[in-house]
Parts: sequence; C-alpha cells; structure tokens
Amino acid sequence: MNKIEFKQKLSRIKTAKSVTGKKYSSIQIFGDSIEFVRENKTKPESISISELFELFTKENSINTTIAKSYISGRVQSPAVAILNQLKTVSFSKNNAEETISYKTDTSNKKEEKLKRKIKDETKFFRAFSEVVGIHYLQSKSVDKAINSSHIFLSNNYTYYLFNQETNDCYLKILADLKSNKLFSSDSLSHYVDGIVFGHPILKNRIIEFDEEQHFTPARMDTLQYLSQILSDNYFSKFREICTNKKYLNEFVLKKHRIKNKLETVPKSFIDFVEWLEKSNEKTSGYICNKNGFEFLGGRIAQRAYYDCLRDTAHLSEKNKGFESPLRFAKKTFEDKEKVDFSMISNKRIKEIIIEVLKIDYDIIIPNA
Repeated sequence: MNKIEFKQKLSRIKTAKSVTGKKYSSIQIFGDSIEFVRENKTKPESISISELFELFTKENSINTTIAKSYISGRVQSPAVAILNQLKTVSFSKNNAEETISYKTDTSNKKEEKLKRKIKDETKFFRAFSEVVGIHYLQSKSVDKAINSSHIFLSNNYTYYLFNQETNDCYLKILADLKSNKLFSSDSLSHYVDGIVFGHPILKNRIIEFDEEQHFTPARMDTLQYLSQILSDNYFSKFREICTNKKYLNEFVLKKHRIKNKLETVPKSFIDFVEWLEKSNEKTSGYICNKNGFEFLGGRIAQRAYYDCLRDTAHLSEKNKGFESPLRFAKKTFEDKEKVDFSMISNKRIKEIIIEVLKIDYDIIIPNA
C-alpha cells in the first residue's frame, strides 16, 4: 500500500477505540494530519499521517510502546487505535485519488473551520518558522516530527554524563520534587516542541512554547537551582508567572483539572503537594503518580523535571553543538495583546517573537 492509498483508507475512519476502551471521535484529515477528539474532550488533537504511515509500513506488530519510536507528541494511544480501526476498512484503489482530493478541499468554509481547530502551539510554530525560516525548523507543528536522531534526551539525568555541578543541581531538584530517582532510559526526544538546526544566528537550539500547565509550584522550585548553573534568560520572568496567584488559580490549576483554589502561593512544591492531598481532589491523569514521582501530583513534578532536562540538554557532550534553549511563554503574548492567544494575529505573534529574542536573549534576526 502506498501513502495515497493509506490516506484514502484513513479518510473513511470516523471513530476508533483503544484496547482499553477509550473512544476517539470526529476523526478527519486535514493536509498531512489526521485530527480526532478524545472521549470527554472537546479540543481536537492531531497526528502526522507521515508518521502513521511509517509506523504502519515498518512494524508487523503495533502497540503504544512501539508507537513511541514513530509518533511524536502524546498521541501514541489514539494512533494505535486508528491503525487498528484501519484494518476493518474496505479499500477501493480506483477512487483513491478522488477521495483524497475531496478531503483536502481548501474552500473558504473549510479553511475557516481549520483555523478554529489550530492548536496554540501549532499557531506559534507556524509564525516562528516564518521568522527564522522553515528549512531551519524541526517541529511536529510544521509536520516535521522530532525523534532521537535529532537530539539526545533521556528521562534519566545520569545518562547525559553531566559534570558534577550539574549532577549536584539535579540532586537538589529531585529532592524538592520528592522523586525516588527510579527512572528508565526512555527517550523524550519526541516531546520537544521544536528545534532549529544550522541557523546563522540561532545555531542549534531547542525551542519551547510554554503553556499554562508548565507554570506550577514544581517548576518554580526547579528554577531556583537552574539559575545557579545557567544564564537567567527566562528564569526570572517564568518565576514571576509561577508565583502569580491569580494565574495559578484561573489557568494553571484549571489546566490540571484541579477544582480547589489556593489561598496563598505555596512556598515550595512540597507545600503544594500537602495542600493537594488535603484538598480531596479526584485523582486524574493530570495529577496522578508517575515513574520516579510516586505520589499525588507526580505528573506535575514529572513535567517540571522534563522541562529541566530540556533546559540543560545542551550541557551534555551527547548534544555537542547545541546552544541553550529558547523558551516563549504563552502568557507573554496574551499579556501584551490582552486577549487569548488564539485571537492574536500571525503578524503580531511574529513581532512579539522578534521582540522576545531581542530583549530576553539579545538576539537580533536581520530582515525578520
């Protein structure tokens, strides 16, 4: 089966179900992405069709563990569900071209529908690619998925062969995050938002677009230690966001499906966990325990730890040639424009990107 035929079969799938019974609906194709909506959710997510096709054609047996090597982002389970559903779809080769043409129709109505569905991260990286040049950028948001061939990123900090100063920093971080340090060797490369390669000004760097879920008390704790070994390019600004009580209650906790509100900003992540345990919050995938963080709120600690690994990846000899990462907070754009990020024009996003590069990183992109 070639990719056109594969895409034609995908276009016939409207719903899919995982082996654990999770349902995915509103499945439809837009360009080189297939979109779906998770059960009990309303916001669409997308999977690269190129990645799906590679997984489908290269593996005889498919499960979520195998899918991690092919599918970027946190969509391995729906990817497997869709491919399992694909096996039940009948196929007529004669109308393959006709079907694809219909599904990729670019009428005004379809374009407007697509605009409403674009994720904030995707919108940011499309603008970023116009600032730095699309050929320098690798990101799933521009249909160029990242994997372990692009950058070394393990979930175990000891595998980076950091110097003693950095290792000592991680010991402090993990103590504050209540970690038992029992990590595997899984790659996190596919979790990176974006990477620029060989740019004449930016060189090689991780690029991150940080939304609400990243500005937690866990992240606040890690920043104080990272600032001791890294330049303060964004730490001070991010610390201010992490300690903004209104933002924590209205956006950060909401993003983690936490219903209770903080009366005061926690002095530490440990204090936050104590508050969380007393608040009788219902356990969910947003605050559940995770490997290395076996407690309520473990997922929040894990995200902060993974952010640290991206912050320090360039310090590893395994990533020789990489510079320090560039981070852009979604809140920065919204504060400047006084509207939700989804309402900001592409032109203004580009202008703010250029402004942040200049003011926060002392980087000027000529002719941008």
